[in-house]
Parts: sequence; C-alpha cells; structure tokens
Amino acid sequence: MIEKYLDSNGEECWKIYVNVRSQQTGLRIQKRSKGVKTEAQAKKMELQLIRECERELLIKESKGISWNELLEKFEMHQRMDLSNKMTAQTKADYVATIRKHTQGWMKREASGITPVDVREAFIEISSVVGVPHQIKIKSILTKIFQYGIEAHLIKGMPILPTAGLKFQKEEEKPPEILTISEIRKLLYAAKEMDHKWYPIWAFALLTGMRNGEIYALLWDDVDLENKVIVLSKSYNKRTKTTKCTKAGYWRHIPVSSELENLLKELKLKSNGSPFVLPRIRDWNKGYQARELRAFCASIGIPSIRFHALRACFATQLIRQGIPAIQIQKICGWKDLETMQRYIRLAGIEISGATENLKILPDRIVMGEVVNLFAPANQN
Repeated sequence: MIEKYLDSNGEECWKIYVNVRSQQTGLRIQKRSKGVKTEAQAKKMELQLIRECERELLIKESKGISWNELLEKFEMHQRMDLSNKMTAQTKADYVATIRKHTQGWMKREASGITPVDVREAFIEISSVVGVPHQIKIKSILTKIFQYGIEAHLIKGMPILPTAGLKFQKEEEKPPEILTISEIRKLLYAAKEMDHKWYPIWAFALLTGMRNGEIYALLWDDVDLENKVIVLSKSYNKRTKTTKCTKAGYWRHIPVSSELENLLKELKLKSNGSPFVLPRIRDWNKGYQARELRAFCASIGIPSIRFHALRACFATQLIRQGIPAIQIQKICGWKDLETMQRYIRLAGIEISGATENLKILPDRIVMGEVVNLFAPANQN
C-alpha cells in the first residue's frame, strides 16, 4: 500500500506498507517505509519490500514458528473458540501458566522442542507445584502442540513432546477438617467475643456454601417462608465481578432452625443493605483464610483455611446419615468423586464393620480366664 502525506516541512512524501502472509501457516511479515520523495520511487520501494518479505517468510517457514509466536496464536484461537465453555479469564490463566513455566523456550522453534526438553522442564515444575497441577500443565501443553500441528504451524514433529510423560502418584492428604467439638469451640469463642467474622463462619458451617457464593448472597435470594436459599451466583474477587456458581447452575440450600435464627439476627443488623452478610474490609481483600487460621490457632484448635468450613459442613451431614446424593446437591458438586473423600474422612463406610468379631474373653473367674469357646458342660 502506498500513501501520500505531508512531512513536517509541508512537503509531499510517500509512505509504504507491505504485508505478506503465508497461505499454509498463516505466518506474516510486515515492512514499512516512509519519507520517499516521489511516487515512482515509492512504487519501486514497494516491490523491494515485497521481495524482502517473501524471502524472510520462506526462511521463517523453513525454520518454523517460535514457541512465543505459537503461544500468541494459541491464545488468540482460544479467545475466538466459542465452543470452549471456559471463561476468558481461565483461558488467559492457562496461557499465562505455560508462559511462566516455559520461559526458556520463547525464542526457540516450536517444532524443535523435544520430549527431553519437556521432561527437563517438569523437573523444575515439580519443585514448585504438586502432581495435580503438573497434570494440568501437561494437558495444556499437549493442547498447544496439537493446535500447532493441526494449524500447520509446527512441521516435522513425529510425536507430541508430552507423550509418555508420567507422574508419580502423590499420597492423598485428607482435607483439613474440624471435629464437632472443635466447630462448637470455634463458634462459641467467636460469639462470646462478638467477633466480626462470627456470622460469616457460622453461615459457612450451616450452609456449606463457597466463599464467593456467601459474599454475593442477597436478601432477595433468601426465602424464610419456605425455609430455602436460592443460590445462583458467586463473586469473583480477582475480576471483581458477580457470575454464576462454580458448577454453572443454581441450587437450593435448606434453611435449618439454627440458620433461620442467624438470618433473622443478620436482617436486624443489615441497615437496609441488600447483602446478607456484613461487608468486611479484610473479606473484600481476600483475607478470609488468614483471619480464620489466626483465630483457630489463638483458641487452640487446628488451623484451617476458609474453604475447609465447607468440608466440615459436608462431613457432619455424612455422619448424621444424610444421603450422599442430597449433600452433593446442597454443596453443588457435579459428581460424587469429591464426596468420596469426605465419606472416607467421616468413616461412615466402615462404621460398625468390626463390631461382630467378639474375639476377646469377657469373663474372668477366680483370676482365671474362662474358656468362652468350650462346650457348655465340658469338665
């Protein structure tokens, strides 16, 4: 493209812009020039720039796209892919995670990255993140390489560099949890001190709701007449937006008599606020875990994060014999896999299993153990 303009001295000049794109890979080379004095010179310069772009494009195509360029194109593809139900923020986070852990690859040809490079990268990655996160990183990497191959951005890659990468199974750690006596101690101590976090902790323990769900809850969502909370949204502190729940659908939370009393207390103190729970500055800043851990430690119970209150809620319901499917619906889990961890933790599935062993002697006569297994009239 050739365009005429006036320079700073008011004289006529021409500027040239050339864009040459590969029909196969989508790669492109752009060049510009300005300050050309005549239109004839501009046309000549345009042809020269086109030839330079074509030469550079051939060289670039033979070498292949760089890892950094591949990430940029993958990120753009993700943004435009409407069939992918992930949020825009999640898509951006995935690419940011890969950038963070593959800094040494940025200027390298994507097609030149090998399984050895990937294994070496994961040696470093394993020192900072756990196995579940490593598995997620591998999954994202695989998608990026597959995209590069399918979009003809990567050539000559016989196998995916992530193929064959395995992880040592990490020992499962039980979720942080409080016993019923520890839960009572937490709430009684907080209530006695009139602690500002008391209603929030109590609400979490009585509903099993997530932090963002509690934060976003409005009085319009509470139906005391039918004793139910209609939960349809959650607050995302990172984006400072209110969105749908993590599971992506609304659900009902039953209101117990204890929760009803708490809600009535909160309503009296609400001063016309549309929000059910008080707005605490440290909560708005995302310090809910820090505040709970500190308080638990101060009263001599296990220091737990805020999300563990949800685990406490689920475990106590399991111990009361509430069917797992009901708890799953109340808590908003899409499947029972998470529930199984809490079932194991509660010990419900093994409770009473050894009750009928009865192998210890239970009578002692004149200092001697009576043989409980002998026939009744044997001398």
